[in-house]
Amino acid sequence: MLFTGGMLAIVASGPAQAVTSSGTIGATLTLTNGCLINGSPTQNGINFGTLDFGTHPATFSTLTTQLSGASGGNTFTIQCTTDSYTVAITGNTNSTAPGTVVGTPGTPNRYLVNNADASQGVAYSLYSDGGFSNIIANNAPLPVASTAGGVNSYTLYGRITGGGNSVTVVPGTYTDTINVSVTY
Repeated sequence: MLFTGGMLAIVASGPAQAVTSSGTIGATLTLTNGCLINGSPTQNGINFGTLDFGTHPATFSTLTTQLSGASGGNTFTIQCTTDSYTVAITGNTNSTAPGTVVGTPGTPNRYLVNNADASQGVAYSLYSDGGFSNIIANNAPLPVASTAGGVNSYTLYGRITGGGNSVTVVPGTYTDTINVSVTY
């Protein structure tokens, strides 16, 4: 019996057996739809361009302009991973008429407000065409102006009417901010 116990001691004190444990690591990537706006994947703070009516005498009657500077021309461009997206004007900062308004208010109301005297405003409207016949409503999809190589281009036109050649218009710089959204 002693011999058997000694034998066990020899077997138990032999070299240790290597043990291998195995398992897995899950790797995941979820991609959602995305858009390149003016060639950039940025989602906020996008420069869609400028609607600059220029410098004119305060005795104007009608003024017009077209979008500029967005992506090197008079358009801004959008290319998305889905065809199911919409571009819309969602509103503007100055939609409430200031105390004195020059020009004919459109629908919806949009006003350029004098930076030095916020009680002075000039009414303007946005259009999707250079003939000024298709007014842009808030939250309505903008029409595509053109498509090239899978990239859609959009443009805006601005028009001020009813200036009335008035000498009572307060000279100064008038501004507004137009909000644009791309929903995809």
